[in-house]
Amino acid sequence: MKFAAAVILFSLASYAQGNHSADDIVWLDNYQTALKQSRATGKPIFLEYRCEP
Repeated sequence: MKFAAAVILFSLASYAQGNHSADDIVWLDNYQTALKQSRATGKPIFLEYRCEP
């Protein structure tokens, strides 16, 4: 779990710095926005459900 969190944080940090290409993964936190982008690009959505206390 810690490894996955580190990978996500690293990816977000890299994206925020502008060091990304068109093939990089961009994580969205809004389902409706992700759905619109998925339909526009024809790419699938990776959806993660979490139950947090």
